[in-house]
Formats: sequence, structure tokens, C-alpha cells
Amino acid sequence: MSFANPILHADPSHWCIGTGLDVNALDLTLSSAISEWAQLPPWLPASNTGDVSAFCPPAPMPSGVIHTDPPEPSANIVRQRWFTRLPVEEESRNSQAPLGDREGSFGQTNLAADENYRARLSQRLQPRMSDETLPSSDRLNLFASLFFSRFNSLLPIVHAPSFQPTKENSLLFISICSVGSLFVGSASAVAQGTRLFERLNKAILASWESILSHSCSDALSMVQAAVLGQTFAILSGRPKTLILADVLHGTVMAWTRESNKLADPTPCDLQALNPSSPGLSEEWSRWINHEQRRRVEVALNIHDAELASLLHHEPLRKHRLSQYPRIASDALFAAPSASRWAELYRQTPTPCFSVPLQDDPLQTAMTHSRFSAYGVLESINAHVIEARRSNNLDEHESKRLSSMLMRWWRIYTTHFPQDAEDDVFSLLVLWHSVFIGIYADIDLLEQASGRDGEDAASSSAPLIKSWASTIDASSCLVHALLIQRHLERMRVSSEPAIHIPRALFSAALAWFCFTRIGGRHIIERDAFHAAEIQLIGGFKASDDPRGEGSVDSPFTSVSHLHRLIDLLTRVGRWGISQSFASVLCAALENKLNI
Repeated sequence: MSFANPILHADPSHWCIGTGLDVNALDLTLSSAISEWAQLPPWLPASNTGDVSAFCPPAPMPSGVIHTDPPEPSANIVRQRWFTRLPVEEESRNSQAPLGDREGSFGQTNLAADENYRARLSQRLQPRMSDETLPSSDRLNLFASLFFSRFNSLLPIVHAPSFQPTKENSLLFISICSVGSLFVGSASAVAQGTRLFERLNKAILASWESILSHSCSDALSMVQAAVLGQTFAILSGRPKTLILADVLHGTVMAWTRESNKLADPTPCDLQALNPSSPGLSEEWSRWINHEQRRRVEVALNIHDAELASLLHHEPLRKHRLSQYPRIASDALFAAPSASRWAELYRQTPTPCFSVPLQDDPLQTAMTHSRFSAYGVLESINAHVIEARRSNNLDEHESKRLSSMLMRWWRIYTTHFPQDAEDDVFSLLVLWHSVFIGIYADIDLLEQASGRDGEDAASSSAPLIKSWASTIDASSCLVHALLIQRHLERMRVSSEPAIHIPRALFSAALAWFCFTRIGGRHIIERDAFHAAEIQLIGGFKASDDPRGEGSVDSPFTSVSHLHRLIDLLTRVGRWGISQSFASVLCAALENKLNI
């Protein structure tokens, strides 16, 4: 049974706005923080109807709909559609004005600003305010319920059984609602979630200092809100929010560090817990606080690796496995009551999580929870990125990292059953994706596909052709095939994990560069017999329903590329999936037009 199942039996009313917090108080909390920052008087909303007509973006194109717009004349069509490229109007807004348009007097020996320049400067420094009200309480409650029933298991940093909206955790509740809006299935709901996300960012940036100094629980709620906000930004598919998540990542790490300074000592004397003890609820609350803090650290490791993968820069965190946060089992974290928690806690082999790690940090760090195993795998991914960015990913380092990945798999399969329904994180897909990062320089593949324009693509083409003829390229495509096979078998009702769109994009990009730029169509047979492929049971052509596992024809390679693009659109709940699919389609169109 999945560890997330107890949530399905929880009372959803606990997550809804009620006596602890009403929608007007929630609206006022956000607006007061922003108004204080902007030095404007706070305003009280006149209604809570949640009309979003003023800021609804164009409805996203449904999966399977073909673009009918005329092709762009620019040779840099891929660059224009790239998922990290800010729209022209946003770039020009931040660019400097021509010299002749600047007010002020410029001389050879002095610099002076006239009154017009001062007035415009004052106006530009004034924060832009928005007056829209929050969605109605019913709408917010819907978003919150969808978050806990559909998303919380994908990034379990909020303790669902004990969560209740209050004034103290109002920022966290708004962040929960913004993510939950993605599951409604309407463009207006996504627009509401986007506006919630934007107001949340302003409120946190305006009030973080006072929150950190106020109380331990308030600080933790703010950090959780920021982490969920980062998740929304990464998955939204909007370049502006993705870059914002990357820019604020270090800030959220610093907030987390300061928040943890306020925390009480880790509870380590709970061996004799009595389910009928009168102080049990208080002990449970203390434990929940510390467990959520450890899980936030794991989530930050996941974000760190994902942002470094998407934007091709060095990870910010150290990802030391010897200092990895030890989190409780998934069942213990999902315990619906204090008494049930006490029963499970007494059955835990190592109830104190502050003891030093043993000689094998990989073994110790990931054996208690799938979420911990998820974080460790992303940390290995961060090590791969660090090695490549440092130009240290030579044959020796590649073998070391590959061995670490294979050891991770052995430990994981020893402690957790291999049931697809239990693996909500799709860790096998992430495992294959990390191997793709070892065998291929994704940054180079993106350049060759047109991310930086035609000149950069042309200069990268010889390197891609050289890579396509190596065993590394063939090994990369075998892992791409296995990602495709795994996700094509995923149930329609399953929610895609955070890394799924990126894994599909990397797999499709490898196919595109191998075939369309490298001019290759046949995978070397030795790649199917690599050590890591044999470890997971090998790859058989008969496993593919179309008998295409051997990949021995141009038709087959084209089929796999388009099937991966189709998967991106079908698992496209996250906006970034559609962005990836759009980039790949543009790259294909660009190649056809050359």
C-alpha cells in the first residue's frame, strides 16, 4: 500500500479555511505585508469573488492540438521558443535607454540629474501594486484539497494529517493553493494560481525579516511556502518564474538556515512513548516540526539539482552524503493521529535521527524513506553536474559516478518493493536520466539544437557528430529508450513527478542530436549489455510492443523521437512539459527547413 494512502482517508475540512483563518483575513495579511514594503496604506478587499478576468492568460493549447500559426521567418526560431528565454518585452524593459533619451546633464567632469530624471527614477523605484482580491474561500479550499490529494505525495514537506490554515501559516496556505490550482484543469484556475504565486513572492520578500524573528513555527511555515513557491515556478513553464526560482534559490537556503537556528533540540528521548500519555500530542507536534525541517532540506537538495540541470550551472549545495538529513519512514510521517504515530515510532529500529551516520553514508541516508532515496539520487545527479561543469568528468570519474548509481539501485531495491504504484517519484526514470547526464553533455546538445541561435548550433555540430559515433551516445539512447518504455506504461491517473518533463526532454534531445545532427540511426549492440542495463534486468526487444527495441532503421529512430514528444504533451500537467514539447517541435521544423 502506498504511504500516501492515509491522506485519502483524512478529513479534508482540516485543510480548509475555517475558524482559524477566513479569506478576508488572509487577503489582509498579504496586502498589509506588501503595502508596508511599498509604503502604501493597507487596503481591505471589498469582495472575495475572485474574478480573474483581468489577468487570465491565453488558454494553453490542449495536448495533441497542432500549431496553425504561420512559421516564424527568423532563422533563430528555436532560440525564440526556448524555455529559459525571457520575452522581448521583458528584456527590453530591463535594458538601458539610448544615451540621447536620458534626462540629466552629462559633462566631462560631472554627472547631474535634473528634476525630470529624479521624478522618473522615483516612479521606477516605486513597487507596482495590484488590487485584485483573492479567490473565494470555496475556490481556495478546492485548491488546497487538490494539493493534498494530488501533489503533496510528490514533494512531502507538509505534514498533511496535522495541517490547518491559521493566520500564522497563511503564507504557506497561499503557496499550497497556488500549486493546487494546477490540478483544476482550467486556464482560469492556473491564472488564479499564478497571481497567488506572484502575491506570495511579494509578501515573503516584504516580511521575511519579521517572520524569522517572530517564532520558530512561523519561520518554518515561511520556508515551506517558499519551497513550494519554487516548485510552482520550476513547473510553470514561464521563463520569468523559472529564472526567479533560480535567483531566489540561494535566498531560500539562507532562510532555511536561519529558521533552523530557532528550532528546539531534536527530540531523541521518545523510545518509551505511551499512546495514552496526556502529553502525547505535544510530543507529536515537536516531532512533526523537526521532521518537516529535515524534509525541507531534502527538498532543497532536489531543487538544487533540478535547477542546475535545467540552467546548466554549478549546484549551490554541497550534497555531502555523510551529512545527509535522516528523515523518518513514509508511513511514520503519514500517521493520521498521535496515538498511531506513537505505535509506529516504537517500532522504528533507530528512533533517534541525530546519531552520526555509519561508515556507509549512502546506505544510511536512503534506507528509511523513498523521499530520502529520491533526495540522495538527486544529490548524485548534482555530483554529475558538478563534475561536468568543472571539466572533471573523465573516464575515471564517469566510472565512479556510474558505480555510485548502481550501488544506489542495489540499496533501493533491497529496501523498497518494486511496485510502480508505490513509486510515486518515478525514481527509475530519474536514475536513467542521471546516466544520460553522464553519457551526454546536455548543455552541448541544447546548443546544437539551436538554443543560442544558428551560429552556436553550427559551431556545435562537429562535436555532436563526433559524439554520435561513440559508445557513449549509444548508451545514452538505451537509457532514453528505457525512460520512454517506463513512462508509456504509466497509468493515466498517475501524477508525473517533478523531474519527469526534464527527463523526457533530455531523452528526446539525445535522439534529435543523434539522428538529425549526428546523422546516425543505429545503436551499437554493446550499449544494450552495459553493466547498469544488466543490473536492472537487461533490455529485450520483445519488451517493446512494436518490436523496436533494436532500433535498426531510420523509421524507428524517428518514431521514438516523436513518441517522446507525444509523451511530453500527454504528461503535460506542468506547463514546462508544453514548453519542452514546443522547443523540440521548433528544432524539428528548423531542421526540415534547412
